[in-house]
Amino acid sequence: MYQIGVKRMFSVFNADLELFIPVFHEWIQKNKIPDHIMVDVADYKHIPDGPGIMLIAHEGNFSIDLENGKAGLLYTRKQTLGEDIVDNIKTITSILDHACKLLENSDSLNRKISFNNQYKIISNDRYYFPTDKQFEKKLLQCSRKAFENADLTEGKTYSGSRLNIKIDKK
Repeated sequence: MYQIGVKRMFSVFNADLELFIPVFHEWIQKNKIPDHIMVDVADYKHIPDGPGIMLIAHEGNFSIDLENGKAGLLYTRKQTLGEDIVDNIKTITSILDHACKLLENSDSLNRKISFNNQYKIISNDRYYFPTDKQFEKKLLQCSRKAFENADLTEGKTYSGSRLNIKIDKK
C-alpha cells in the first residue's frame, strides 16, 4: 500500500496561488526533490476546494490543496515504495516535510507562508482501504505507528470519499 497522500496544513497563508507556479518550476529546473522525476506544473485554482497549483512528478504529485477551506501542501504518492504501510507513511511524510521546508525558505514566498504540525493522511487507494469502519481502524493503527506521540482522529467520510486521519503532531 503506497497510494497515500499526506497533507501538512499552513499556519500562515498570505500568498496568492500564482506565486507557487514559478517556485514549482524552479523545483523542476533545479531538481529540488530528491528521487523524483518532475514533469510539469498545472494550474487548478479555478476549481473550488481543489488542488490549487500542482507539481506533477512521476513518483507523486504536490499540490497547494484547498479542500474544505483548509490550505496545505499535499503530497500524493503514485509509485511503489515498500511493503510496510507504516514505513510508506513515514517516507511520504519525510518527502512532504522536505517540500514544506523548501517553500518556507523560498525567496519568492518571503514569509508569506508557514506550516504548523497538523497533518492529514488520505488513503488514495479504495481497493486496499475502502471507506468502511474495518479499514478506517486499520489506517488509524498504521497512522498511530507512523506518527508516534501525536493526537489522531478519524476524518469524516461519506459514500465515495477517501479514508482520512487527522494528526496533530506534538
